[in-house]
Amino acid sequence: MKLKFWGCRGSIPVPDARMIEYGGNTTCLEVIINGRAVIIDSGTGIRKLGEEIINRGSKDIDLFITHSHWDHIQGFPFFKPIYSEDYNINIFGCKNSYKELKDILSNQMSFEYFPVKFADLNANINFDDNNKKYYTKYGYNIETIETNHPVTTIAFKFTNKNRSFVFMTDNELESKTPKTSLDDFVKFCRGADYLIHDAQFTEEEYSTSRGWGHSTFEQAMDLARRAEVGNLVFFHHDPNREDINLTELTAKYRIMSEDRGDSFNIITAKEQRIIDID
Repeated sequence: MKLKFWGCRGSIPVPDARMIEYGGNTTCLEVIINGRAVIIDSGTGIRKLGEEIINRGSKDIDLFITHSHWDHIQGFPFFKPIYSEDYNINIFGCKNSYKELKDILSNQMSFEYFPVKFADLNANINFDDNNKKYYTKYGYNIETIETNHPVTTIAFKFTNKNRSFVFMTDNELESKTPKTSLDDFVKFCRGADYLIHDAQFTEEEYSTSRGWGHSTFEQAMDLARRAEVGNLVFFHHDPNREDINLTELTAKYRIMSEDRGDSFNIITAKEQRIIDID
């Protein structure tokens, strides 16, 4: 199992020279399982991934959607495989509080916003948004848990034998009105080889952003420590966070982690980075 980051930014894409190293595209992660493309979220990063998938020649795609906020679905209309009848695309996700997932993706392609209607797409697209807690696919177990975010949002844990990773973006670990407790997050993440977690804010920034559904670097570190994970990956970078700032913060928190005697490594997600979990 390999992971490849195609978009690591939160909120809005940033085509800015100051964000080149870590990338400016919004959320998209590819999980490569036995040569098959499994995708989490369709932020703007999915556009380039679609071109790569076409070049590979693979025809079956699974797309998991964490939630319906714009930065996690806005790349879907630019995902080339949806325009070809050669592709079978299965879309999984949680049922939104207000609308079905199919309606959400269809509405963003209405003529007010986009020149091609969802109904005119040529791919064979199937939806499964029945709020499942557990999937078994390709020899892997995929578990879900609801995160603390203003709209219904889920995190995923992929496990194969004794190897696992957790993708938990858009999660406010210190929410005043939690949907899921910290103890439950710890249980969910326990022993994962990699925890990819929302770290949009510094502690100072969080003081004016509480309730927005995102965590700080230090909050993510606390979860990683409690859950005894192998590696913590900072993710969902703030759109104003420049490369130089991310590099400085990574160094700062690595020193802090070392001083505290943490057993996990710290990585900051960047576009095109590949993580091999096998």
